[in-house]
Amino acid sequence: MDECTPGECAARRLHLAGVVLAAGAGRRLGYRPKGLITVRGEPLLRRQLRLLSEAGVDELVVVLGHHSEQLLPLLADFDVAAVVQPGDAHSQAASLQLGVSALSASVDAALVVPVDMPALEASDLVALIGAFKHAEPHIEFVGPRVNDRPGNPVLLSRAVIEQVLRGEGDFGSGQWRHREAAWALDWVTDNPRYLIDIDTPQHLQRWADESAELQGS
Repeated sequence: MDECTPGECAARRLHLAGVVLAAGAGRRLGYRPKGLITVRGEPLLRRQLRLLSEAGVDELVVVLGHHSEQLLPLLADFDVAAVVQPGDAHSQAASLQLGVSALSASVDAALVVPVDMPALEASDLVALIGAFKHAEPHIEFVGPRVNDRPGNPVLLSRAVIEQVLRGEGDFGSGQWRHREAAWALDWVTDNPRYLIDIDTPQHLQRWADESAELQGS
């Protein structure tokens, strides 16, 4: 497909949702709820909801599972739909399917944010949304790529949301991002915040050290 001219590439008008994935047990972190980890005194779950709100999303959904009783009180003061994944097996793909099932039919695209990303700022979400809005019309997915590594969060169009709801493909597993698809845009950026997550005690300590250095500089 030929590239469109600046006039033809007008920004898409979107009814946008934010989906926060927070169902995991935190097994590699010693079964610690990642949503309770604090960044500058703010629990990560509340931080992600605040950033999404500041970025201008129209709907918010949180997927809970393990530790749901501890995390539910953090949703106070947010207009958010909470869905709880039953059982003990909380795969990323199943969490994604449950999350998008709670979206209204009017949603055009969903910004999917793992709860354990401490470095994200609202400007990072706005930049990703802008990349999606200004992409060519056939683009149905946008995800950041930093130093040839896929990052998060990602943006899914309504067409992809419908595929997820039908259980088609392996969305959420991360594996499909290593395959080329004409409708998927790897948005190349040098912003390292799209890569920083907290999976292990080492990740947590590294983030605490880096954060302390930033605050002291």
